[in-house]
Amino acid sequence: MATTTRNATSDPDRVSFLEELYQGRFRWDLVRDFPVQESADAAAGDKLTEELTALVRERIDPDEVDARAALPDGFLDELGRRGYFALQADPAVGGHALSHYNTFRMVSAAAAHCTPVALSLAIENALGAGAFLAVAPEGPLRDLLSDVVRRGARSASADSEPQGAANQRRFTTATRIEGTDDYLLNGSKVFVGHAPVAEVVSVSATVHEDGVDRVRMFFVDTDSPGVTSGDWHTYMGIKGFPNGWLEFEDVRVSGGHMLVERDLGHVVRTTPATARLVGRGRMHLIAAPSLAVARLCVGWMRDFAARRVIDERPLAEYDEVRRRLAESLADTFAIETMAQWCLLPEDQGRGLNLRFEQNAVKNASSLLAWETAERAMSLLAGEGYETAPSKRLRGAPPVPVERFLRDLRNLRISGGVDFQIDYWIAQRAILSYYYPEPDHAAALEGADEAPLDTTGTVLTGRNLGHLRWAAEQTRAFGRTCLGLARSHPDRAELDAEERTLIQLAGISREILGVTLVLARASKLSAAGDDSAQALADIFCTAARQRVADLLSRLQGPPGPDVEAVASAWMSGTAYAFLATDGAPRRSHGGSTEKGLS
Repeated sequence: MATTTRNATSDPDRVSFLEELYQGRFRWDLVRDFPVQESADAAAGDKLTEELTALVRERIDPDEVDARAALPDGFLDELGRRGYFALQADPAVGGHALSHYNTFRMVSAAAAHCTPVALSLAIENALGAGAFLAVAPEGPLRDLLSDVVRRGARSASADSEPQGAANQRRFTTATRIEGTDDYLLNGSKVFVGHAPVAEVVSVSATVHEDGVDRVRMFFVDTDSPGVTSGDWHTYMGIKGFPNGWLEFEDVRVSGGHMLVERDLGHVVRTTPATARLVGRGRMHLIAAPSLAVARLCVGWMRDFAARRVIDERPLAEYDEVRRRLAESLADTFAIETMAQWCLLPEDQGRGLNLRFEQNAVKNASSLLAWETAERAMSLLAGEGYETAPSKRLRGAPPVPVERFLRDLRNLRISGGVDFQIDYWIAQRAILSYYYPEPDHAAALEGADEAPLDTTGTVLTGRNLGHLRWAAEQTRAFGRTCLGLARSHPDRAELDAEERTLIQLAGISREILGVTLVLARASKLSAAGDDSAQALADIFCTAARQRVADLLSRLQGPPGPDVEAVASAWMSGTAYAFLATDGAPRRSHGGSTEKGLS
């Protein structure tokens, strides 16, 4: 079945399960043969992951890193010397030629001990010199990136700006110097991973060409005249991860250091290869540490429930505790499953377009991990909220739930705040309904008639019921999208209904998770391992409840007039009693003043 080319995320030659889902087609045939990492690839990943784990545990005290907000001196240099900043690069330039999934495993292994270490690995391998080397053409830029990788030097990617990362335009500009191929770069960037320690940074900038503004990517030496590296950002969590701001004032950059892909000659931000690079990058930056924290939390919950006795009864015997343990295990299984789906097919050359799923799993993984960490915090009660050093002082097991919860909250923001990512996903995916082809109404009618083919599927009765639910919901979802498009002939009107699109993305994400979890459980059972069937049932049951809630809000009666309340508050014409300092206030023609005593 052919795919469509409706937006930058579509691929005319490769099908996407989630893109098909948005069009009301349930493609069980794409996922039922769930991918399994090949044994030779797994062995290569095992070896390097064990080496990294040993190094991190030997060199890193995570509580000290958190307290000092700094990694040990020389540690990043050692990661570079070992080629860990170029895990997927060719060994000829000092890399390890790892697969996408093994790179994910490396980041997750580091995150299980210290999140800042994991983020340093992720930023380099997802958006650093080693990552861009894979798409750079022969020439000056490739030579520059090869040198950085070969020396194990550090790099950075500067895209977010003080005006807000959600802006489509870039306020940083690159102006062609007349009579040369060089550019002058001017602007500011914030939230730049490795900015304080990088030798080379990729910088997105607006270039005015042929009467049109285009966003280009330039690679800049950080010691170039006019480059200022500012102070580190101080965050609630991820303390010790080098992250800061950069300013560029008339920085001269060679035109040869602008990224133009070899095959298409297009700019990095609009080409398929580098766009896929960014999508995969979210898997390393967000999903890998999310999985690591979820795994840690279920282990801490199990250990706590095993050692704690309440009213002479083991905590593990209480019904609600057992339910929370089971739900957390199921959510962790789901995160791992979705990560495997987003990376293994590409390693194995299955010819799928995974960008839709990779973007959705950014949110799915961080939200599920957050819920798991919340359960761990609640179960451990005071021992969760208390810091690990404080526990150690009084002889309690120094389980660092508090530190990891702070770190984990970053993952719902980094790479795009969760609700904004949902909005963008739905906004792009529903775009296909505004084209005359294919005939969506006819396609959906045909889908209603097509039976679900479960050939080769090995699922329990309950899980088969979940599978049929996913197929039915997919067809209903397609009809909902079609109805919205027809009732909003001007696409801008539907774009303005942000909450509706966010809810659509939530529904599609849950159906995706249900389907993938069932596919993996079936594949495991076919190989003789039925242990995932119960986990799949628990996850699917909870996901169906979440979908029912989203549908009730999506299809329910009109909601309250939040627009009037928000407008009144923003304009200062009402709700003066909500003054932050508790002082009485009174309105005066659109402004508020403190009352005089």
